[in-house]
Amino acid sequence: MDARPRVRDALVLAVLAAVIIGGLVHYGRHLGEDEPRAGGHPSMATPSPTGGDTAELDSAPPTDPGAPASTTGGTCWDGREASSLRLCGLPAGARGLAWVFPSFARDREQCHKARPNADSYPVIESYECFQRALGQPVTVTYDQVKDPGQVERWLLARLGPNHRTELPGAHGGRCIFKDGASRPARITGMYERFPYVVSVYADSAQAAVRAWERIVKQRPTTTVRGIRA
Repeated sequence: MDARPRVRDALVLAVLAAVIIGGLVHYGRHLGEDEPRAGGHPSMATPSPTGGDTAELDSAPPTDPGAPASTTGGTCWDGREASSLRLCGLPAGARGLAWVFPSFARDREQCHKARPNADSYPVIESYECFQRALGQPVTVTYDQVKDPGQVERWLLARLGPNHRTELPGAHGGRCIFKDGASRPARITGMYERFPYVVSVYADSAQAAVRAWERIVKQRPTTTVRGIRA
């Protein structure tokens, strides 16, 4: 019998065996690539956060549970709730003056809208209230002005710095101008950075001082825009 068919068959069987062994080795090498590593997850790319995910992260509470909460919000002068008192705006009109000056709100029935004095500083709205102190008639005016700096310059030019008393505080504080020599005697109080002015006029300096102490009520500078929550 011819030996060549036997040799050929043996070669075919050897080739098939090599192919099978090579496939098993290749399969074995890649078999573990889809398995999770110890303590991990299957190997795959981590997707980048979407816009919604980013917004959610930005609005999330601070990771430190002891971080103080924001206290800038509160109730505005006109009754609105606001996340920040800076959003409240400045008090305006008769309602705004009643907020800034509680004495104006209290004595409103004794007040009437006044005409601006062309010889004085520019005003947006003004009210006169007729009162009495030490048995004498006194007049109290409440003004919303255009520019508190202009008011202060006008008073300094008229009365001089020796008649000014500064009351330091938030937002520049307040100041008071007193003129007891002229007639009528006058006391004017103003905010350094808020456009509101109150003045007392009386026939005597004593009556003006008494009216200022007993009648006039001004809101603190920290609550002009509103009250914090």
